[in-house]
Amino acid sequence: MAVSGRLAQLRVRHMMLLDLIAEGGSLSKAAEALAVSQPAVTAMLQELEGVLGVQLVERDRKGARLTTIGAATHARLRQVLNALNGLESGLTMAPKVHHLRVGVLTTAMLELVPDAVAKLRRHGPQTSFQFFEDTVENVVNGVLDGSLDCGIGRIGTGVLQSANSKRLQITQIQKAAMKVVGAPTHPICALDRVKLAALLDYSWILLPRGSQSRAAFDDAFVQQGLVPPLPVVESLSFYSNFHLASKTDLLTIAPSAALEHFAAANIVKAIKIRWPIGLSPFMFFCLKEMSDGAAISAFRTALLAHGRLRKD
Repeated sequence: MAVSGRLAQLRVRHMMLLDLIAEGGSLSKAAEALAVSQPAVTAMLQELEGVLGVQLVERDRKGARLTTIGAATHARLRQVLNALNGLESGLTMAPKVHHLRVGVLTTAMLELVPDAVAKLRRHGPQTSFQFFEDTVENVVNGVLDGSLDCGIGRIGTGVLQSANSKRLQITQIQKAAMKVVGAPTHPICALDRVKLAALLDYSWILLPRGSQSRAAFDDAFVQQGLVPPLPVVESLSFYSNFHLASKTDLLTIAPSAALEHFAAANIVKAIKIRWPIGLSPFMFFCLKEMSDGAAISAFRTALLAHGRLRKD
């Protein structure tokens, strides 16, 4: 695709300029970061605004700030800079042919991602990876702004219904059941069948409000007209929660995939109850224009193969 004559005048420093002004709030700080004089930065800004034909920055006694259209332009230029950074990262990984920057939920790194990477190592194109474990919101934003090539996470309906979701190619990988667990010696683990109402009599370790696991816990009780029990302990890590449960009389709840290794090691044990609400499934997502890339396609296929083999 040919670049227009005006855009061909842009250099990487032009693209960095808005980022530095937005971060530092002044042309002098941008000049310091670029190791040039302030008049040189002013000239660069004038060149950038002249090429694009719009005012990007407003200046007053307090410093400099982006205009509304400047902020929108900044977001677009950040995508270009992030793509260039991705290219640089891939080149430093030589002689690997492909390189992927992947945002991922921590629970996906336990089984789903390792199995997919192992499959690619055997049968896929040569690929190097950088994994960034973060919240779904940050991973989605990273994919949208180009700092990540793809992401794996549980996307809620809010993201799926947003305007930005139209830019994403989203593929369902794996559904997730929830399991209630306690220490192997906990009396409730010996029962053949447990009803939801009986769980009100026990104390809990739960993830904080706002997490999908906490919502799946609370909603199960609410749907049966019960008040969800409040936790004795709140902790964001499933793995910390398992160890806490193993040493106490507290119960906790977690996705079945997160539980397997801890149950096999007899650290905790699942209670015999079918939880009525599951988590949103794991999704693989990338920008639509990136979805046909060889490395992304192969990684997605490997993840799907794991999802088909495993059924909670």
